[in-house]
Amino acid sequence: MPIVTFIYRIRNRPRTYYGKYVTDSMSDDHDGLDAEIKPHLLRGINLHRIQSGKSIFASRDLKIGVLYCSGYNPFLDWSTEEEVLCFDFYCKEQRQVCTYYLNGREMINNQEDA
Repeated sequence: MPIVTFIYRIRNRPRTYYGKYVTDSMSDDHDGLDAEIKPHLLRGINLHRIQSGKSIFASRDLKIGVLYCSGYNPFLDWSTEEEVLCFDFYCKEQRQVCTYYLNGREMINNQEDA
């Protein structure tokens, strides 16, 4: 189960946010881990913004710095569900279906245009 732990910034704001992306598969042929997870981060944040009645962000508004990436060893990567509460953004992708959390709260993923 590949896991990417990362920090991100929104536009030119000085605050650093923390994120985690958990997936059941990840290609080893990609253009960078930050580029691989950016669409998920953007979708999760924009789901929240749409539900809050705010304008959405563009991809260029997000900057990502990868802190850690693990491989497929489930023993070393396993954490309880409680860890979701520790991250500003959390994404679980299983069988190409994503569940997004912002500040520990699950985002309802029924928006096709986010």
